[in-house]
Amino acid sequence: MTNCCRDEPSLAVVATTPTPRRERLRPATPSADAEVQRLTTREKVSIMELAKARRQLIMTEDPLTEKAIRVNTHSGRGMEACGNFLKALEKSQRDLRLRPANREYRQTFSINYKNLFRGGTRHYRVDILETGVSLHQHPVVVANGEEYELSGDAMSNSEILKEVWSELLATLDELPVRGAGIAAKPGAKIHRAKVVQALNNLDTAWANFEKAYITELMKVQQRARGLVAQAVECEQRLSALEARHSEEELSELPAYQVEKRALVQSIGKLNSVANIQRKGRDDLSVGILDAACELLEACESGHRNVVAPLVQPGAARLLAEQVVESFEELRDYLDEVSNHLDLLHPHLCQNEGLVAQLVRWEETWEIGARYVHNEDVLGAVCYLVPQLRSAQRAEPALAAMAEDCDAELFLVLPRIVLLCLLADPAKAIELIRRLLPHRFVNRSLTGRRSAQPGGRMARSSSNPDLAAAGEARTEMGPCMGPELQAVTEKFWRTELVLSKAVAAEGPSAWEVLIRRAVSGTSQGTSDPYADLVAGPQKDKAVALVEELMHELEAWSMELQRHSAEDWNECINVLVQCTSSGGGEKSRSSSEFSL
Repeated sequence: MTNCCRDEPSLAVVATTPTPRRERLRPATPSADAEVQRLTTREKVSIMELAKARRQLIMTEDPLTEKAIRVNTHSGRGMEACGNFLKALEKSQRDLRLRPANREYRQTFSINYKNLFRGGTRHYRVDILETGVSLHQHPVVVANGEEYELSGDAMSNSEILKEVWSELLATLDELPVRGAGIAAKPGAKIHRAKVVQALNNLDTAWANFEKAYITELMKVQQRARGLVAQAVECEQRLSALEARHSEEELSELPAYQVEKRALVQSIGKLNSVANIQRKGRDDLSVGILDAACELLEACESGHRNVVAPLVQPGAARLLAEQVVESFEELRDYLDEVSNHLDLLHPHLCQNEGLVAQLVRWEETWEIGARYVHNEDVLGAVCYLVPQLRSAQRAEPALAAMAEDCDAELFLVLPRIVLLCLLADPAKAIELIRRLLPHRFVNRSLTGRRSAQPGGRMARSSSNPDLAAAGEARTEMGPCMGPELQAVTEKFWRTELVLSKAVAAEGPSAWEVLIRRAVSGTSQGTSDPYADLVAGPQKDKAVALVEELMHELEAWSMELQRHSAEDWNECINVLVQCTSSGGGEKSRSSSEFSL
């Protein structure tokens, strides 16, 4: 491999014929004593300090050469000793008035590297030394989980640097040094020409390796940042189309759909590499965004087919808005970062601003995939949200828990969710099936009369087999398994008995159940049965409710533990939708950060 700096003949000698070069490095003066006399006091002190600093280095053996030429910097003491040696090395070169090797190549460095390597000064760094003498052991650079093999130019210059580094150490080891724990070699003298040659050779080899290695790193880093650059290009093409066409035209423009899909795919790739705080998913499709946009458009226009079936369209709107907003915020980031690509850390996961945007995007789009893109699950959420709000009105203690984010809230909510399922399985079945899939079977379903939680339950008789033969409509689909069906039957029987025990002007049977679910096993001041009419019917109702709640407690724990991650996401969605009015949220205006 040709040396990248041919105008340095001394380095060429080092690279091709190291043994003859050592002969030429011998002083051409008449005697060693005359050579020693040419050193000024300042030069001699500087060289002696350098030799002393060399003795402080903590060395390890190179596995290939079996020479102790690798500096151990893994400890604080070793790092400090190496730093001190490099400072002494620069000082000795200045004191000996040695001209630095040409470092004009630094003008081509990126801003980050220009800040690390200042102008034409030597500016020796420990990391360059470490890499230079050990690159043959690790000839690849890893960025964002991908390996990049270094060029032959960088490898050959690394070998040259390792050789001249070894020779410099050998030269310094021959010098007479005294100090604590250091004994001078008998008869050892300082030969100026030999020291100067070793220092010049090292400086030239160092500059050549620095140029080759940093140039390689910049290429690798440019490729590592390529995922961001690719996403920026996609965003710019999408923005250009939006600037030229109206919303109506864009909806019918195939090129716009292609570019939108390309941007989402590009974001997914970027997310899989940079988002180490979450899953780093790359399978969230543009269909999630399309479903959210369609839902928002339907909410704006009041489209009957989409909005009417939703008990609480505000909850659906909130979830859809989060999908769209996180996408638009990520687009804003890409637009801003397009002017600062050189400042991005090549290990993309170390850019806090980028990671924060991707975390929010993945979180909202995961929710969008489960709760917006799936109409049945969205319908279940929109059914549950008003029930939770109604429960807060019926039991102020629950509202207080929600406002304070009390830990007990997360014990109460699964009980209420289960009660809502049992009250009207058809409306919540798809959501519960996602959370407890092993409790469902796929078989024929029959139409049933729906309960109406939140108001007064007015069924005149229970329907324990969940089948109304006269008005049944049969189709194939997910159905509650026998254990879940049994607890549903128990709920209906309990509700029927409880409805006969409530006072005419008192709370409904549903409200009594909600109050009991909120109170749990705690002995609070509020008695959930206080408004029931005293008598045998009350005693029977209370006994049935307690039996039901005892069984529900086991179901509640299963709901929380079977798939804790899915349940936590579900409860987060329900709490957000319940506490929000479902109105429009403002876009984030936080200061831009890489």
